[in-house]
Amino acid sequence: MGIVFLILALGCFLYFGFLWTTASYLSFLWIWLLLGAIHLLMAFVYKAPERLRKNPLFFRFRIFCLSSYCIFFLLFSYLIGYLSQYHYGQWKDPLSYILVVGSELENNKITPLLQNRLERADLCYQENPSATIVLSGGKGRNSASAEASVMYQSMLKMEIPADAMLMEFYSKTTEQKLSYGIESIFQGEQNQEGSEIQEDLRQKHREAVRKRLAAQENQVVDYEEDLDSDEIFDSAEELKTEASEGQEIKDDSVEKEIGIGIVSSQYQMFRACHFAEQALKKQREEGKVDALQKVSIVGFPSVEDPALRPHLYFREALFLFGERLCHKL
Repeated sequence: MGIVFLILALGCFLYFGFLWTTASYLSFLWIWLLLGAIHLLMAFVYKAPERLRKNPLFFRFRIFCLSSYCIFFLLFSYLIGYLSQYHYGQWKDPLSYILVVGSELENNKITPLLQNRLERADLCYQENPSATIVLSGGKGRNSASAEASVMYQSMLKMEIPADAMLMEFYSKTTEQKLSYGIESIFQGEQNQEGSEIQEDLRQKHREAVRKRLAAQENQVVDYEEDLDSDEIFDSAEELKTEASEGQEIKDDSVEKEIGIGIVSSQYQMFRACHFAEQALKKQREEGKVDALQKVSIVGFPSVEDPALRPHLYFREALFLFGERLCHKL
């Protein structure tokens, strides 16, 4: 067993070197140095000299190390397996918004990991051409440009219309990208809803004015026809009608279900969708989203480079484990 721990330690150090030379933009690469050191310690504990094994204190330390290693191995194996198979939501109707979660850039350029997300978003947009794509991501540690702006330029090259995209470039962490992205969606939704109501009321008001002017020019108004057609109103009736029409338009918008697709890598899908649900709940509590408004969130995972999966999934499992301890999810 000591040889196995030595082989695992060597594998961790070699994998760190591989990541450092091919994907240095990834965060927490030092994890593999730490794992290598842990496996070296386990090899020493398992193959300790005979005189140390007879020491009661060292015996307890050895039992503690081996049992802790087994517990964490089983725990992280379960978490990684769960994350790799995780799916969230089911959406059959056309999506209203496609939220793309940004990731680290490399010298202000799209990385293969982020490119896979953009290609997944492009596929979603082709299936939902009326949707708005929300690109969420601010400046990272390895770039001078915001992730959202670089993603925007890349999506333009994919022939996505500029007016079909919305950028959010203040977020840093994954939680902020989902929170700010959801906030941007409903801020735009409120502006769009308000402009539609105002435009509809203006149109009806202009139509009523045209009818009154036409009646005045003809100087002939049939009283019975006016009662049947309701073409002429007094000012109080107009205000009451416009208010009721505005309320009807608002009620119709509430009845319309808003579908939000979350595009991220498979390893990140669990936290991304849960952060999105938390952000939606916060928007409802602040009154920015009507309590009766139906909103559906569904995850659209993109693929990852197989060579990067050990790091991505182990890092995500570590984040998830830490956040569970802190009661953040």
